[in-house]
Amino acid sequence: MTVAVGGDDALELAQSAFDLVEADASAAAALAERALGLARRQRHPEAEVAALHALSFAQHELGDRRAIRTIRTAIRSGESYGLTRRTALARRRLALDLAGRGAITAAIRELDLACAAFDAHEQARSEVFRIGVLWYAGTSAASLKDTDRALATLREHDDTFWEAQLLRNRGGLLAEHGEMVAAERDLTRARELFLGLGATAAAVAIETELTRVPLLRGDLPECLARLDAIDTKDVSPRITAELWVLRAQATATARLRGESLHALNEAQTIWKRSGQDDPFGRLEAIRLTLLAGDATGARALGLQAQRSFAAQRRHVYGARAVVLTLAASVAAGAVRRSGLRSGRRAAKILADAGWQGEARRAQLTVARAAIEVGSARVARRELAGCSVLLRRGPVADRIEAWHVEALLRQDRGDRAGAQRALRTGLGLLEGYRETLGASDLRASASEIGVELAELGLRTALAGPDMDSMLSWADRLRGSAFRLPPVTPPDVPELRDRAAELRQVSAEIWRAERGQRTTRALLARQTALETLIRRLSRHAAGEAAAGTAPPGRRELSRALGRTALVELIELDGTLTALTLVDGRLARHELGSVEPVREELEWLRFALVRLARRTHGAAQQATMLQGAKASAETLGERLLAPLAESLDDRGLVIVPTGSLHALPWAMLPQLRSHPVVVAPSAATWSALQAPRPPRSKVVLAAGPRLRHARGEVAALAGLYAKPVMLAGREATVATVMEALDGAAVAHLACHGRFRSDSPLFSSLELADGPLNAYELQRLRRPPQLIVLSACDLGTSDTRPGDELLGIAAALIGMGTATIIASVVPVPDAGAKRLMIALHTHLTAGDPPSVALAKAQDSLSARGYGHAGFVCLGTG
Repeated sequence: MTVAVGGDDALELAQSAFDLVEADASAAAALAERALGLARRQRHPEAEVAALHALSFAQHELGDRRAIRTIRTAIRSGESYGLTRRTALARRRLALDLAGRGAITAAIRELDLACAAFDAHEQARSEVFRIGVLWYAGTSAASLKDTDRALATLREHDDTFWEAQLLRNRGGLLAEHGEMVAAERDLTRARELFLGLGATAAAVAIETELTRVPLLRGDLPECLARLDAIDTKDVSPRITAELWVLRAQATATARLRGESLHALNEAQTIWKRSGQDDPFGRLEAIRLTLLAGDATGARALGLQAQRSFAAQRRHVYGARAVVLTLAASVAAGAVRRSGLRSGRRAAKILADAGWQGEARRAQLTVARAAIEVGSARVARRELAGCSVLLRRGPVADRIEAWHVEALLRQDRGDRAGAQRALRTGLGLLEGYRETLGASDLRASASEIGVELAELGLRTALAGPDMDSMLSWADRLRGSAFRLPPVTPPDVPELRDRAAELRQVSAEIWRAERGQRTTRALLARQTALETLIRRLSRHAAGEAAAGTAPPGRRELSRALGRTALVELIELDGTLTALTLVDGRLARHELGSVEPVREELEWLRFALVRLARRTHGAAQQATMLQGAKASAETLGERLLAPLAESLDDRGLVIVPTGSLHALPWAMLPQLRSHPVVVAPSAATWSALQAPRPPRSKVVLAAGPRLRHARGEVAALAGLYAKPVMLAGREATVATVMEALDGAAVAHLACHGRFRSDSPLFSSLELADGPLNAYELQRLRRPPQLIVLSACDLGTSDTRPGDELLGIAAALIGMGTATIIASVVPVPDAGAKRLMIALHTHLTAGDPPSVALAKAQDSLSARGYGHAGFVCLGTG
């Protein structure tokens, strides 16, 4: 925005500074300081007040805590000089700043004093400030009717700037009240007006509000895409804080707790620096703390917020804090009947103030709390008051409403009705997950429905219906795999950043080898990973054909002589369901904690053994410890099932940390073909017939002593394999070769990233090949063997959703993956791979080939035992 600046007219200079604030607050502040100095030298009272006003406005936009002091100085100066209109303008500015700091009563008083001195045109402009104060106060949307008259007056005077300001404020408040269509209309028009005036900073602020609209609609990919498209380079600290809060809300919706808390902390840092008090930030802090699993901490924050809002007379925000505190009490198991009364009062306050969505959410929370204290009558009444949530509203609220409905039906003894309600709620989750086109978003979304699935399973386990147990055990387990494959957005920026990340990773390795500092390179690596992660989340999902988990008969036909073992963790105990020859059986395995501890000891010992940094005596001791842990795990997990399983091959569906168990080490499974699957439904789907393929790919990565020899030995087992080694084994050539392969064998260093599983990678000649890039394969290999450490491991999310390279390949449709879940010695891996492919080329299925290869090497140590057959086998 270009502003004509008078050289020696202080009043003109002050007005120019005021007009510049929305476009460039820093430049406006400097110009206002110049105008103020000139006005005082010229003894120009009106120019002095105008300059102080402009300076305060700029300071507010910059998050400068001196804004209130500056505007109070303007008011005192205006009163002393008898400048009634200038003083009123300053009071109006002060009203908004006071409201932003929670002094709502004082803000309204200042605004009333200001409006008393204005004509009709200036009173119309004052509607901008009144809406701003109402936004901070959380007052009823009914008062927004006055804005139509104000807009008409502003248009009569061709007052475009103030029309845009008023539309922006009204649109933001409408969005908070859930009136999305009207909000988007106002905000879009305001953005157009500001762009026409050249006020780009104001247009960015409106883009922030427009980005909130798809989030409230439930369209997370669009929200994230619009958020990432906003250029934050020249925005004010206040807008920057709002953008961080919006990112916190979006990532919290996706249950990405770490990212959400980081974003909120960034916003809070800005508020603290500027002395601002943001009520939404306080409420988000409570909500995110609760989502992070700290119910006690969330409850403490909620009580503190209630006291603060009560002192400030922010009754609506206080009511919202009451509701969040009650939700935290439910999660902490600390609900009291007095909490129900407080919750009901809060719901009424919210409804009376026009916050209908928040009021319904409050009633739903009260209903859930009432169930916890045994007051089904109160719960039914409150649920009836918000029953619209059973039909429409945010997906998390609708799912919770069906959860409460299921609990009430169960309380009435209607077990079948409770199960129907739970299935309806999970159906909503499945529909929501279909809108997501990124693996991590799909996986984290399952957490929304975990409580429903657990209640369904708990109800089934309490009854005699074994088929119901099997159905509920599989309903939410790895259900993201039932969706169409993920494909990252095909945008040049994503490809360019992936190539740059590979280059930076290679530079880090060279710097570490040369003992040079890597701080700057690691910072760039983190920035690139953040950008790739964000860009990948912009993809929208595809609708999937709704299919229920396969039942007993369908699974039995697919299993044949193989047995299914489905492990269930619920309320701290392990249960196994076995399906053998069409017969379902249930086995209680006891507490899960000793199993977790033993698995940790086993993995610790295997990691130490793989490093070979100890003497022979220590190696022998650790090997003995690993064997002892494996025997204990076998006794706890498999011995109770022995009569059911006989000597059959197994399909094992683990749960939680058991996805990282090297099953071949358990004595009961020695020489048994074992397939490990994310769920029975996924295993069944992978059985579908596939067009025959013949291409075999053998690739060797760098810095792995036995890799070249390994693929050279395997080449003799296949006719015309595609061989890639040395400089030829780049990411591009390997990806091209993998597309459409029947069998792929990759012998290279692997790295599982527990901090960011989709950046788990295989090291190739020009750098790492990660899961994001593998998802670009149009036709992934039917069988892929990863002769690398740890890449059979996946990060396990609530609902037993898996993330990692192996999980990504299964999600893309690869039928079988053979990979290790622990570090393995190179020599041991090479011997196993040669034996494995010998059996594969002899016609054995992958799980049988792996079992035979591992059995043949069992006398030569532990190096073979970490490999598992994932998928279908």
